[in-house]
Amino acid sequence: MSREALQDFLRAVEHHQQLRQEVGSCHDDAELIELAQKHGFMLTPRDLACDSNDSRISRWFESSRIKPSFRIHSSNGRCHTAQ
Repeated sequence: MSREALQDFLRAVEHHQQLRQEVGSCHDDAELIELAQKHGFMLTPRDLACDSNDSRISRWFESSRIKPSFRIHSSNGRCHTAQ
């Protein structure tokens, strides 16, 4: 499953009250995965672990001073964006 498919499951949870209630009663990742699969989302433990890691990396970049576009100074002293 891709991160987009996991996001599809989360969107379904946001938009369906019954599903939201079922997710709220899950006690662990295994129950959540079983519920997702019951509703046709092929979620695996690896998907949750990868999403957790991806989210942690994204949060780090959001809070860091490193910007997504890097500035390179050319020999003439002008600054331009690396591509």
